[in-house]
Order: sequence, then C-alpha cells, then structure tokens
Amino acid sequence: MTDESPPTTDATGSEPEAPVPGSEHQQWWKRAISIGITIAVLVAVFGFVLPRVADYRAIIDYIGDISVTDWLILGAISLWFLIAYPIVLTTAMRTLKLKEAFVNHMAGTAITNSLPGGGALALGLNYAMYMSWGFTPESVSAGLLAAGVWDWYARIALPVLAVVGIAIFGQALGWMWAVSIGGTLWVAFSIWLLVQVLRSDPFAQAVARWVDKVVARISSWLHRDPPNTYAAVLQFRTDLRSVVSTQAAKLTWATIGNHLAMASLYTASIYAVGVTTDDIPIPWVVLSFALGRFLVMIPISPGGLGLVDLGWIGLLTLGWQTANPGEPVDTDLIAAGVLLFRALSLFPPIPIGMGTWIFWRANRSWRRDWRTVRRGQTTPTVEA
Repeated sequence: MTDESPPTTDATGSEPEAPVPGSEHQQWWKRAISIGITIAVLVAVFGFVLPRVADYRAIIDYIGDISVTDWLILGAISLWFLIAYPIVLTTAMRTLKLKEAFVNHMAGTAITNSLPGGGALALGLNYAMYMSWGFTPESVSAGLLAAGVWDWYARIALPVLAVVGIAIFGQALGWMWAVSIGGTLWVAFSIWLLVQVLRSDPFAQAVARWVDKVVARISSWLHRDPPNTYAAVLQFRTDLRSVVSTQAAKLTWATIGNHLAMASLYTASIYAVGVTTDDIPIPWVVLSFALGRFLVMIPISPGGLGLVDLGWIGLLTLGWQTANPGEPVDTDLIAAGVLLFRALSLFPPIPIGMGTWIFWRANRSWRRDWRTVRRGQTTPTVEA
C-alpha cells in the first residue's frame, strides 16, 4: 500500500502526450463559448418561454401544497435514485465496493450537473479515482463500457414498454407505433449483432474491418488521419466479454433497477403536485420521461436543463389532451411536477458530490497503486 497517488496517465494507462502549442487557448475559447450557449439557453427557456406556458407563482403554490406523506415518499425514492447507479457499477466492476462506487458516482455527477459538457471532465475524474484505488485502466474501461451498453438498451426499451401501456388504455397515436416498432427492431438487431460479435471471432473481425473502412472514408472527407478503428472494435469486444461472460444477468437486473428508480422519482414528482392518473395515465408519464432521456444526451446545458424540461412539459400536455379530449390542461400543474423532479434529481448530487470529492482527496487509506495491485484485471489489451 502507498499513500501516494498513482502517476498521471490517460485512459489506456499510457503517459499523456505533450500539449500542442496553442491548445490551451483553444480549449479556453471552446469552454467560454459552451458556457455562453448554456447561459443563453437557460435565460431563453426560463426567462421567456416557460413564463408563457406556466405561472411561476402557481408552480410555487403547487409545490408548497405537497403533503408530508408525499414528501416522505419522494425522499425515500430520492435515496433509491442516488444509490441505484452505484449498484450498477459494483455489478459491472466486480471488485468495486459500494462505498467506492457511491463516492465515485456522486463526484462525477456533481461535475456533470454543474458544467456544460461536463461529462468529459467527470469521466476523467472517474478514471483517476478508480486508478487511485488500484483498478487498472483496462478493467475500468471494461466495466464502464458494459454499464454504458446496458444503459443504452434500457433507454431504448423503456419507451417501447410505455407505448404498450398507452395502447392498453386505447390512447396510442400513430407516431407512437412507429417509435415502438422501430425501437423494438433496433433493440432486437443490436442485441443480435452484439451476441454475434462476442461469440464469433470471424464475425467480430469482419465487423471491425467494415467499421474501419467507414471511419477511414469519413476521415478522408474531413482531411484527417484515420484512427486505428479495427483495433478499437476488437478491444471493445475483449473488454465487454470480460464482464458479460459472468455478469450479464446481474447487470441486466441492476440496470432495470436504476431506470426504475429514475422513472419512479419522475412519476412520483408529477403526481405529488396534484396531477391524477385520470389527468395523465401512468404510461403517458413514463413515455414522456423515456423520450426526455434522449434529449438529456444533447450537451447544451447540464443535464439538458431547460430544453429537456420543455420537452417533458410538452409530452405531458399531449398526454393530458389525449386522455381528456376537449378539456382544459393545467400547464402550471405539469410544470410544477417537472421542476420538482429537476430539483430532486439534478441539485442534491452537487453538494453530495463535492463532499465525496473532498473525502477522496483527504482519505489516503483507500489508495492503491494500480501498477502493482491491479484490481479488476481483465484480459490483455488487443494489439493493433
């Protein structure tokens, strides 16, 4: 054991390259532009668009009328929400302890929820923390890759299930069937493709060659040197197999639990402010949440704040109108539920994550040198 942090490395464990002259200046400008765009979006949404849709005073009144019982329920679900993804991480990285996963996830989430485009910074911090605890870069990549692939499948499957629920109520619209059928076919094809890549060496090599050709052609159009995509695809396969071979079932259940926690907090927030299942049936609420999860991936503002909220309000309004044709829609009530969910999901991880980051910096007892401990060691790196 050592009290010193491991040497600085990149995600592959290699020594970082020397910075390109002028690159820091370019990064500063990119960061400034990103922050400027984020501020503009937030001002536009919350200063001009949302006030035309809902009344802030009415929103505050609706949230203020939430009962003590509902607050207790929201608090319990919020705790589940905070711990759900760390459980996924401990499943994808078998030797990772839950307390380590919680510290890591909260610190990264604090950055993601605070800064526009903070995902890259959060990922760098996550790697640094894992490696300071003795995990090899390869094992970290394998675990995060597996968790990411399973999360993507869940993102696609959730709206499909929601449409089925809406169809049971007899309220499915034409575009919903297109989303449902398209999502089902995509999930089925991608699972089949993944299984074939993992099981068959010739198939994996053929896919790697095809991807390499496509990337090389795109790189030539952009007048850039093509990366070694062939080796990257085979490394993707090696990393994923190291986790899937033993953890596929557990990872599936953990991922379902994570998405169920997020959907439950969203649904409970919508109904806690006074929306009823007659106003908006549960499948409509779940569908709005599921589709909004795709908007979150657009890195304009932290957590998609602003644009995603408008999307949720619009989808919930459509659900209300479809379930109650011709009746007035209380957009103040809908907006109150959406903003309550935002307050519960976006902001608590920020101070918690700052605390876990301070704990990680101060606590030396967890530190291990990954070059000697090699926690979570998986298969060797694929050579180019």
